Amino acid sequence: MKHTTTVPVLSVCGMCNKRGTVNQSFNNQGENKLNKLKGITKILIAAGISVAVFALLACSTSDSGPSTSDDSAVAAKGYKNPDRIVSVAWLNKHINDENLVIVDVRSLTEGEPVKYNEGHIPGAINIPANTTFQQTVDGVKGMLPSAAHIEGVLSDHGVKATDTIIFYDDIKSLWASRALWGMDVYGHKDSKLLDGDINLWIAKGYATSQETATLAKSNYKFSGSPNTELIVDLDTVAKSIEGKAEVLDTRSSDEYVGKNLRGNARGGHIPGSVLVEWKQNAAEDGSFLPAKDLKDLYASVNIVSGDEIYTLCQTAVRATHSWFVLSELLGYPNISVYDGSAIEYANREDTALEIR
Repeated sequence: MKHTTTVPVLSVCGMCNKRGTVNQSFNNQGENKLNKLKGITKILIAAGISVAVFALLACSTSDSGPSTSDDSAVAAKGYKNPDRIVSVAWLNKHINDENLVIVDVRSLTEGEPVKYNEGHIPGAINIPANTTFQQTVDGVKGMLPSAAHIEGVLSDHGVKATDTIIFYDDIKSLWASRALWGMDVYGHKDSKLLDGDINLWIAKGYATSQETATLAKSNYKFSGSPNTELIVDLDTVAKSIEGKAEVLDTRSSDEYVGKNLRGNARGGHIPGSVLVEWKQNAAEDGSFLPAKDLKDLYASVNIVSGDEIYTLCQTAVRATHSWFVLSELLGYPNISVYDGSAIEYANREDTALEIR
């Protein structure tokens, strides 16, 4: 609103003796000042908004890892959740990014040289998946350990809950999948797989290192409760024989038909289960097949989105590889891993098995 004030003025020079003249002059000056104030106010508001937005962005990204939106190689494959996997080209570009931790999960095997020491991705720390994400529980080998066990290992290696973790191995992401699945069960916010393995990294001409990478010890803690939807037990799987759930056997065909018992008391497969060996998920170079090829592969055994699916193998390592494909790359809901797998199921006398 414009405010007008009329001021009686005495003429001192004989030129300003009209009230209207002084009134109009005052109005014009007041309006100019008001417009200037409005302009300054707009600038201050805009500046304040910019500062606030900047602060919000800073807060939201300070503890988060790098974006994978620039990973064109992964984008071209058409995955439902492309943020769960990175190409070797992307990792080479972002290898020094803040809050990014590269984890070599190649296993420690007694009597064999430590593969990590022979050469690894520069900056990668070594957390063997077979001792971190597998443990004998209630007499069953290869089960997922407690959260406390994994927290202890991660803390010793300096991993933080806010880190973006990239897992890799040398077997088409087999053990890396086990590590990522374990982290998902207990609730780590951001973990991904390297598409391919260290062999593909080397084939693309990227550097390796023999220098042991270390991080200052941390106090890693999972937040919240375990995601029990990602894991099923023996009773649930046994009931699937008469139910609607599909059991996906990811072992070799010899294991499936009972020719190779892998040391189990009994051979064969769960009645009604379908076979898609985990290796079929990967191309020759160790990277995952594109989404369309993966969908076609599983559709060939009538596994489609919306089915309730339990994956298994011998000790739920290969099973997690296929879980990753179905759940994360294809985005199918209701995919769970039978952690006990054949080493539990085939060593009991009260479970149904079929040989064919």
